[in-house]
Amino acid sequence: MIKRGIKAFGIVIAIIILGGAVLLYLFGKPANVNTDTELDGVSDEMSSILYYGSLAANSHNSQSWIVQLDLQAQNLLISLDEDRTLEVVDPECRELYISIGCYIESLTYAFGAYGYETNIEYADFSGMNSEIATISYCRPDNAIRNDQQIETIERRHTDKRAYKTERIDSEVITHLLDGMSGIYYYEAGTENFEYLKTGTMEAITEQSAEMDYRAELNQWLRFSNKEAEQKKDGISAEMMGLNGIVKALYYLTTNHKNAEGDTFAAQSIDTAKKQTDNCSAFFVITGNDTIIDWIEAGRKTQAFWYRCVENNISIQPLSAMLELAPYSGEIQNVLGVTENVQMILRAGYVDDYGENVGVRRDLKDYITVI
Repeated sequence: MIKRGIKAFGIVIAIIILGGAVLLYLFGKPANVNTDTELDGVSDEMSSILYYGSLAANSHNSQSWIVQLDLQAQNLLISLDEDRTLEVVDPECRELYISIGCYIESLTYAFGAYGYETNIEYADFSGMNSEIATISYCRPDNAIRNDQQIETIERRHTDKRAYKTERIDSEVITHLLDGMSGIYYYEAGTENFEYLKTGTMEAITEQSAEMDYRAELNQWLRFSNKEAEQKKDGISAEMMGLNGIVKALYYLTTNHKNAEGDTFAAQSIDTAKKQTDNCSAFFVITGNDTIIDWIEAGRKTQAFWYRCVENNISIQPLSAMLELAPYSGEIQNVLGVTENVQMILRAGYVDDYGENVGVRRDLKDYITVI
């Protein structure tokens, strides 16, 4: 009788362990976001270019752009999607225009990867107009596809994991900054690095205490593969650097209800500390405070990021200091730069660079073909 009881107990334990393993596997497996790239009357090549363009860096992965594609005129009109703004952290839409700039640069880079030439003409920003820019494109007869550029697009992503703290090679820094005005490098251990590290942590801690901030962030967090696959935007576990068992536990223990609570906020602060403690440098991108300058700062950010990808340097934007006073008002003077700070990028080497997980909307959701 006792032996039977022990055997039965062992079977129950085995079933529980097996069930737990299956559950962890199901929650921890990669999300499968199948972005539909088909557009009526549009070639596979053009659809690929438009999809690769969408892999641009952008705040909260809100993908806040609308596109009108004119096949006959061979141009794209890019406009803001004002329903996808971040009113709490970005009330002046500075980060929104930077994100649009990243998208414009990503599109032109994607066109270039397929051998196209492009020209950008900005809209008139003197009035209340959501139109941003028109990109004209043409493909020369001798155009050649550049697979290396395509690979760079596919690999570029925001990496929120811990980086190595080893110094970035001086020759690499020279290459990264070559021809890039308004970008500054602050190595770990320097006074300005410590200022940016400390200020970032103070600003994140302050933001995390604000209920409006928590609520807005919660709108863009995704807490299951199903949610990421259905909405095709926002911040999934993979985009936070979580995979496998860690991702499974995150999805099993966190949801939209408790994401606005103190425990989640404390975990976010702890994660930010690990991030700022584990990097080798900050890069700062500067520019003036006009709409065009914000867009240009975004283009510069995206172009610089591609160079970092090519050198296996991971990047993560840390914007809290630029979203809160007094940090936003003092940072230019403290760093001694000539223009306003528009982006702060955490940087460092990693063993496995990874790739963009491709949480992107279907092209037909924001592209109209005429």
